[in-house]
Amino acid sequence: MKKLEIIIESVERRRVCRILDEVGVKGYSIIDDIQGRGKTGPKSAQDLSNILKSSLIIVVDEEPIITKAIEQLKDVFKFYSGKIFLSEVTVIE
Repeated sequence: MKKLEIIIESVERRRVCRILDEVGVKGYSIIDDIQGRGKTGPKSAQDLSNILKSSLIIVVDEEPIITKAIEQLKDVFKFYSGKIFLSEVTVIE
């Protein structure tokens, strides 16, 4: 099993979820208003709009589905900032 972690600007969260649905992922979890620091400096969820907010979307699925998702998501990241992390995962329960 593979785990895909997607950090994306919240304004594009719906688009990312639509892509995940279209490629057939079984499910995902979303954590909104994440904060942190990256190469562009601190990122805060204090803003009243979704313009500066970020979401973390976590997907665990079979490798072929995750590979399809990554290919589709590349277009989103051409225009919006964020990161995609891929790792091997063992599902316990």
